Amino acid sequence: MNTLVLIPGRKSLRYAGFTAGQETCKGAVHGFHWQGPQVALEEVKAIVAATGLLDDSTRIVVHGLFGGEEFPRPVRLDESSLARLTKVARHSPLPVVRLIELAQALLHVFPRSLAWLAFETSFFVDLPVRECRYALATELSDKLALRRWGYHGLLHEAASRHAGRNRRKQGLTKAPRLLSICLDAQPEIAAVQGMRPITVTSGATPLEGLPGESNCGEIDPTVALALANEVGLGPEGANALLTGESGLSGLVGRRVRLDEVLLGPRREIGHARDVLLYRMLLASGAAVAALGGVDAVIFSGRYASCAPVVADAILPRLEQAGVLPSHPGQWEIFAKPLESVLAEIP
Repeated sequence: MNTLVLIPGRKSLRYAGFTAGQETCKGAVHGFHWQGPQVALEEVKAIVAATGLLDDSTRIVVHGLFGGEEFPRPVRLDESSLARLTKVARHSPLPVVRLIELAQALLHVFPRSLAWLAFETSFFVDLPVRECRYALATELSDKLALRRWGYHGLLHEAASRHAGRNRRKQGLTKAPRLLSICLDAQPEIAAVQGMRPITVTSGATPLEGLPGESNCGEIDPTVALALANEVGLGPEGANALLTGESGLSGLVGRRVRLDEVLLGPRREIGHARDVLLYRMLLASGAAVAALGGVDAVIFSGRYASCAPVVADAILPRLEQAGVLPSHPGQWEIFAKPLESVLAEIP
């Protein structure tokens, strides 16, 4: 079977084609935001058609960042799912509205293809109430759907499934307690019991949690208010500063990637690596405490190859605390990129 994966972003539309699970083409259409989804999809269609990927059986999987509680699993794209998607748009307007526009154009450009929507938040719909709830009035939380989410659920889910399979091959049948560490532009740590997430570092938006390449991570709410009011940035300016000009790039003083911070010379990245690894250590400790121990650690994400640096900084401390088994196979890397994970859905 042929599969076309689409990952919309703020500035580009990434695509990847797969035949029988093997990647056959990959690329991105830039200027996605200003030229509109239909023009971008027509360009993608022309490119992948030239590779012979498109036929009557080709299916399309579209990546969605936020699906809310309305989408606990992947769903077929049709008028009904579009209507449901419209219902959750008010809770995460920008990414959901862009996804709706892309989905509508997709039905027009690829009318004969079976398409699916897969959401990062689906894996975390079933978070325990104690984890997903904020200490806010219940009526207000329910009205505005204010709760904590995770934003790398697809990778956490795939990595957890991979770790479970490996343990069963070793004759270990008990549902494992997993520390899942996603090394991406916005890194994220989750505690997973079997296939159920127990904790996750991200919150109502990806702004909460660990510092990322450009987002500040967890921060006292009064800091955001001070930036908006006292410094005079206003809400939009404060949001732009905290999400686009902070985090690791803010600490270094220039645009940096996560792998640069983890692998680069200390004289160039300053305290950024120490801050990141310290926050990851604290988050890992909290995740292990929530699980009551950990059986395995698995790394995923765009920068999963940097796992040894993180493992060396974090895992010995967990060993010393007696919550992590000390053996050579205590951690592993799930190396599949997001495109490949999406190609296997549903």
